[in-house]
Amino acid sequence: MNSLSGDTAQPGGRTGVIAFDRTLAGLTGIAVKGFLLSLVTFGIYRFWYITNLRRFFWSRTTVDGSPGEYTGTGKELFLGFLVALAILVPIYIAIFAVSLLSPKLAPFGGVISFAVLFLLGQFAVYRGRRYRAGRTLWRGIRLGQDGSAWTYAGLAAGWSLLTVLTLGLAFPFMRASLERYRIGHTLIGTSRMSSSATGTAILPYWLLFYAVTLLPVVACLAFFLVATKFSIPTDLFVPKAGGKASQLTMNPAYAGTAVATAIVVAGFVLPIGAAVAALLVPFYRARETRVFMAAASLGPVRLSSTLKARQFYWPYILYFLSILGFIAMLGVVGLLLALVATGMGGGNGASVFHGFLALGVFVAYLGGALLFAVLYIRIIQARLWAAVATSTVIEDAGALNEILASSRGPGSGLNEGLADALDVGGALEIGF
Repeated sequence: MNSLSGDTAQPGGRTGVIAFDRTLAGLTGIAVKGFLLSLVTFGIYRFWYITNLRRFFWSRTTVDGSPGEYTGTGKELFLGFLVALAILVPIYIAIFAVSLLSPKLAPFGGVISFAVLFLLGQFAVYRGRRYRAGRTLWRGIRLGQDGSAWTYAGLAAGWSLLTVLTLGLAFPFMRASLERYRIGHTLIGTSRMSSSATGTAILPYWLLFYAVTLLPVVACLAFFLVATKFSIPTDLFVPKAGGKASQLTMNPAYAGTAVATAIVVAGFVLPIGAAVAALLVPFYRARETRVFMAAASLGPVRLSSTLKARQFYWPYILYFLSILGFIAMLGVVGLLLALVATGMGGGNGASVFHGFLALGVFVAYLGGALLFAVLYIRIIQARLWAAVATSTVIEDAGALNEILASSRGPGSGLNEGLADALDVGGALEIGF
């Protein structure tokens, strides 16, 4: 494990470190137990699984020599989830009823549903973070979060609309604005954090991502709209001759036209753009995380990050190689079994063999799902967590000794229940 204090003399004050126990002793057991019990309880145990994961990661992360402590419980998350469902079901029914009872609004039912659920999702994200903060202790001091979840949801909605209108160019400014709001309302005891994150600080990294991945998509869309004279034909695709009713093909009447060319170009550009985007996402995430970590402060206490993009790439590479290795192993086993089946010929022996083969496929599927669940936690989540933690140092760490505990309570478990019900919550959040 890294040094717990790691203090060094600096002209501006004492420097402390954030450390993480990389041995991960006990994490595999938590992941296996969590996966299996979640499976047999039809997902109910996942609330306790999430709680165990957080306790593990919090307790093995030390900030200036003192470990964190997570005091949330699975029961809180489960009850919060049930209450959130009781709130969401009437909302879903109301949206459906409005579309059904008002024919004029029916065509906009999908848009209305998306807008309502988006606002609720952002509201839930903020409330979920409030729950995690209120259940986190450091040196016996409780963290917290104030501010308005509805204000945060409104900011997210406004910035998202601007991002769409600017074809994605406003995205880094949206991210920085929401980061400033989150950090600016984060409390450690009686002390308040702040963030100086700006969109211009991450704009170069976003423009690189944008130019390589999103700009070609935007260009294809513009080409298609111009080719169709901004009026998409309703007969552009027709049922495929001799195929199923759901199988469509491009209308031969458009062959050789600019519309057909636009579709063919998009057919090449979009898959390539998606592949390149997958390769560049870790790069952008690493750069954004580094900028945001370095922008966070607590009075005179500031953070400094040396996070490298390769620290975000390596976990994904290892995970991908693990998947390839597992598939290759299954392929070899399948080939050997196929040879055995061929040698057995027909008869009862072959029937028994095929029965065992079907059972083996089922066991391999469950085993693969369990393996990948464990590897995801150990390789991706743990390594990304460690990368962010161990690449961050605390400047003027001596001021941390002046933080006073507050009388603030931990808050309600419903704060994260809504996020879980809307599937916008996460077991672990990398960074702040």
